[in-house]
Order: sequence, then C-alpha cells, then structure tokens
Amino acid sequence: MRIHETVDPTLVIAELKSEGVALETGRPYNQTYISVVETVDGKISRYVDYWNPLIAMEALGGSTDDMITAFSDD
Repeated sequence: MRIHETVDPTLVIAELKSEGVALETGRPYNQTYISVVETVDGKISRYVDYWNPLIAMEALGGSTDDMITAFSDD
C-alpha cells in the first residue's frame, strides 16, 4: 500500500495492489486500486474506490458476458 500525501488532513488517498488468480478461469488477476477516504470528526464520511474493470473482465474470461455471468446468481 502507498499513501499519497495531501494538503487536507481529512483526506487520504491510498494506492493498493492486488495479485491473484480468478478461481473460475485460473487466469491472473493483477489489479491496482485507488481509494479516496474523507473523514469528519475522525470518522469516515466518504469512501470511493477506483479500479480497472477491464482487468477484472480479462481475468473472468475476456468478455462482458463472462464478467456478467461471474457476478450473477444464476
């Protein structure tokens, strides 16, 4: 994890990396996430993650249909 310095003490920007294998396909899943966390009175007031869905789609089979199937309950 890498924390990026900000000028606002109530704002944290973190860069995280994930490496693994998709269980359904055996394909690699190597993702970088950016998390933006804002606080008010020491408590999290906003949390947003940014990531690349194309990396997830490739790990799950390479097509949008593969990705939808992986996240469906059917």
